[in-house]
Amino acid sequence: MKKKILLAMEGDRFSNSTLKYGIEIARQTDSLLVGVFMRDLKYAGYAYPIIFDQPFVDTGVYSKFMKEERQKIDANIKIFNDKCAREGVAHKVHLDEAAPIEGLIHESAYADLIIMDSKMNISDLLPDNPSSTLRDILADAHCPIMIVPTSYQEIKNIILSYDGSRSSVYAIKMFNYIFPEWSDAKTYLVNVNESKGNHLKENTNIRELMGRHYTNVTYEVMRGDVTKEIKKFMKYNYSNSIVVMGAYGRNALSRLWHQSLANMIIKDIKVPVFISHQS
Repeated sequence: MKKKILLAMEGDRFSNSTLKYGIEIARQTDSLLVGVFMRDLKYAGYAYPIIFDQPFVDTGVYSKFMKEERQKIDANIKIFNDKCAREGVAHKVHLDEAAPIEGLIHESAYADLIIMDSKMNISDLLPDNPSSTLRDILADAHCPIMIVPTSYQEIKNIILSYDGSRSSVYAIKMFNYIFPEWSDAKTYLVNVNESKGNHLKENTNIRELMGRHYTNVTYEVMRGDVTKEIKKFMKYNYSNSIVVMGAYGRNALSRLWHQSLANMIIKDIKVPVFISHQS
């Protein structure tokens, strides 16, 4: 199914893995791949030192910084265009130099998917995991996001993280809406009960939904701590997999990261994560 995919890239740091995921998905789905190159905001303040409590613009330093950054961005845009053309993928480039994060979020309302690197960071001087850049985009984007690791693996298996909530069901439906091509892939619906019992939440409803959209489903129902159990499951089922999960928005998403579930999957297991929330 044709779609519009935004490939978010740090302007001066090229991610071959992110581009590889973008090209392969765009090629499989005959989609338009839009390279969104985001200017680095981390060091912009260094061009404006404070003298006698007033901002002072060192035009020489600022001009040099902007010229070097623009040269890197132009070089990375050329790599993007060349590789997409070589692979026969429809593509175009957007460069928002004024407000890159806000620009990407705005454009997401008119896109089907954002693909971005798990190390995306254009606003934090100190390393953080996840960065505020990633948290802001995750919380405010108007379309699903696929966060990809730093090394590429072909996606063959789908792991649907299901907790009985409307959010997790919405993410499952959005994933199938965007990737009907993967309906026949090996699919695991993983449900972890933190309380007693090994029953699948909303058993009849979720099985009816899955039966209409996926042809090769295995149901995995476990009991215990969600993060620990999914990590244990992923230990044996991570190869060539993508994890699908839902989130409600900024507050719930913050709790999700603090619980380390998505962070653990991205950082420790190193597989793509598809996250969708109802805005």
